[in-house]
Order: sequence, then C-alpha cells, then structure tokens
Amino acid sequence: MKKILIADDDRAILTLLSYNFRQNDYEVTIVSDGKKAYDKARKNPFDLLLLDLMMPEFSGIEVTKKLRKEGNFTPILILTARDDDEMKLTGLSAGSDEFLDKTTPMKEIIVRAEGLIRRNQMYNQTASDSVSESLDESPATLVTDRLVIDFTKKEVTFDAKVLDLTKREFEILELLAKRQGEIISREELLQHFWGISDTAETRTIDVLISKIRKKLNNHYIKTKRGFGYYFEENET
Repeated sequence: MKKILIADDDRAILTLLSYNFRQNDYEVTIVSDGKKAYDKARKNPFDLLLLDLMMPEFSGIEVTKKLRKEGNFTPILILTARDDDEMKLTGLSAGSDEFLDKTTPMKEIIVRAEGLIRRNQMYNQTASDSVSESLDESPATLVTDRLVIDFTKKEVTFDAKVLDLTKREFEILELLAKRQGEIISREELLQHFWGISDTAETRTIDVLISKIRKKLNNHYIKTKRGFGYYFEENET
C-alpha cells in the first residue's frame, strides 16, 4: 500500500484529501502545520508528500527546501489557493515535483500523485540498475575541462566547485548530458518528468533551464530556437 503524508491547516480540506486518497488504497498520515510535516517526513518513509503552500510554522516551499537540502527526494506535490505563476515556479525551483491549484478536480490531483509516485519508482529502479551495469557500458561520470557530472553520486562540479542543484535541476542536466548533442523539446521534458505535454506549461522548463545555466555560467546547455535544448560538451 502506498504511503502519503498530507499537510494542511484547513481541517475541511485535510478531511477531503485524506478521505479520497484512502478510497484509492493509500495509507494516509495527516498533519496540520509545516513543522509537523517536516518532522514526519524526516523520520518516516513516504511515497508522496502532499503539502499546502501556506501553513503555520513552515510553508510547503520551506518544507521542500529543508528536505531537499538534507537529501530527501520523496516526491512532493504542493497545493495552493493562490493562482500565482511566479509562486508556482518558486515552488518547482525549490525542488517540488508538482504544483497545483486547490480548485483542481480531486480525480486529477490523485492522477498527478500516482504519476509522481510511478516516475519516482521508475527513476529509482533505473538508478539501481545502472549501478549493476559495467562502467564501460554506462559511464558513471561525464568529465570536461571545467565540468564533472557524477551520475552515481548525483553531484555536479563546475570549476572545482560543487554546485547546489535541486533534484529536478540535476535530473534535467543529467538527461541532456547523457543525450548530448541531441535536441530535446520542452514538451518532451515535460512529458518525461511530469507526465504532461501541455505547451502552456513549457515556461516551467524555461525557468529551470535558466537556473541551471546560471549555475554553469551559461555554459554547456544550448538552445535550438523553436526546437528545444541540447548539451554541448566542447566548451572553452
């Protein structure tokens, strides 16, 4: 049975969410503020964290930042009553995997949650399988004059400095690097990481790519206007 932690200071919403997820065979733990959510997530394994954006103690974004900084990469879906694109991008950049308005139909919330759990399981299985492969079949690192990407340790070093990347930023860089020279569209990136291909959401990809580029001093990740992004290793 899949385990989910739901955090919201609105009792009615908490009851509604917990009821519907239990009806879909989830083991549900509920808390009413961000600090309790953070403490529970640190001490217990969950398949998904469903967090309210605005909560007492810690906001959903603050909980996300704290957990990601500690290396906890449990999928996180943030719900908000605010229709604010900038806040959504802030949440995604902090390391959350999905950001939905509370007016989203319950059925869609559950489908999105299922998708996040499924992709995380597939990602973990792929990572596990890659460890067992020989290094000549699957290089553990990508090394250039200035950049080192350790795919096993999930660590990126640029100009001898270890970069502070969110999980999603690393995953996007990893995908581009492993398929270097190949142009990958925004829609494909959305489909790969979020299970959606809505062109209205491609701004999310642009913002994340911009943040990665900034950390790499605008090296390596290139744009093919009208087509997408690609990784170019030969940098000076």
